[in-house]
Amino acid sequence: EREIKKLEKNKDVKSYILDLRNNPGGLLSQAIKISDFFLDNGEIVSTKSRKPSENRKWFAKKGDLTNGKVLIVLINYGSASASEIVAGALKDHKRAIIVGENSYGKGSVQSIIPLKNRGAIRLTVAKYYLPSGKSISEVGVRPDIEVNEEGDNFKIRTETDNQLNYAIKLLNG
Repeated sequence: EREIKKLEKNKDVKSYILDLRNNPGGLLSQAIKISDFFLDNGEIVSTKSRKPSENRKWFAKKGDLTNGKVLIVLINYGSASASEIVAGALKDHKRAIIVGENSYGKGSVQSIIPLKNRGAIRLTVAKYYLPSGKSISEVGVRPDIEVNEEGDNFKIRTETDNQLNYAIKLLNG
């Protein structure tokens, strides 16, 4: 949020690239906050569990920090969980152009139950759903523009990064 506000003070900034490649995710609360930075309203994500009374929905609050500037989100097979929620919400709201490869497909809500032997059980208690109603689970987020990693020299954020290069060309027309 701080970085976006700092960038927004620069009148030359016309667009953004959000790179979520190889981001395995994190907390649901953070995925909702980050999605909300770029949205003015609407559903961000919902969870559905076995008991309908435990189903939840989260919505964006008014105020797109970038004032609707063009946004490209980069994803790949290493983008999972919370990063898929962000990419999927921005795609469903037609707020961002998603570029890259299909994401991982980790759309399950898990609860960790500690055991007496210092171990734990990770139990899937619900699934994440995008605003479109689609589940992320096992299918992931499909990019709007598929750009595959090419060659053995491919390295993120270098001159061989054809996905980032494609996004920059797209922004430059």
